[in-house]
Amino acid sequence: MKKITLSILIFLLAFSFAYSQGKQKKQKQSKNLPTPILEVWGGMGLSSVAGSLSSAEKRLTGLFGVGTTIPISAQNNIHAELAYTFQGFKYKMPRTYIDINDTINNLKTAEQRFNYVKLNVMDKYFIDKKRTFYVNGGFYLAYLSQARFQISWEKDWKLEERDEGNENDFKTFDFGLSGGVGVRLGNKQTSNFTIEARFSYGLINVAKPAPDGTTYNEHNIYGVLKFGVDIPLWD
Repeated sequence: MKKITLSILIFLLAFSFAYSQGKQKKQKQSKNLPTPILEVWGGMGLSSVAGSLSSAEKRLTGLFGVGTTIPISAQNNIHAELAYTFQGFKYKMPRTYIDINDTINNLKTAEQRFNYVKLNVMDKYFIDKKRTFYVNGGFYLAYLSQARFQISWEKDWKLEERDEGNENDFKTFDFGLSGGVGVRLGNKQTSNFTIEARFSYGLINVAKPAPDGTTYNEHNIYGVLKFGVDIPLWD
């Protein structure tokens, strides 16, 4: 799954750049470029980590942000966006959780949560002349604003919970590739409703070595369905 996801992202990135460059060679640069676009959006997705942690499972997450699309030709654009994402993963459920200070039985849930401030810079290419369908590909840089480990268990017929911050167990920055496909629905002059499916794969191992010296190799994986409204900045 790790290799398939990375291959898809590399393909989208390569396709976006190669296809846009090929089209530009066949047509002259338009003097009257389309207007830049401002976009506000939110979305839902599934996140996890790929690597040495075999007990990691997907977790339902969300994100929101703002972005801008700046045309460099009639169909090719530079797209930049700033987002706040909720990521992380679930653990496959063992019956017992053991840490340095405690042993917990009858475990119900266990999750690792990440909150990132993420900057995406991408090449965005509209496949059709009406600027309706597009592909994009590029990179992201993310800052870990919060990390929390949360578990719940049953004790004496009551549900107990633990919620602990553990930012020190993970690296502050993440860097990776992003790619997706999308559609704009509207009149293209005043506002448009946008839908985009996007995948991200982290190139950095985000896990620090454990206190006992054990090392892990974990890379963020994030798939999201985005919904937004984009507004041309001027006619």
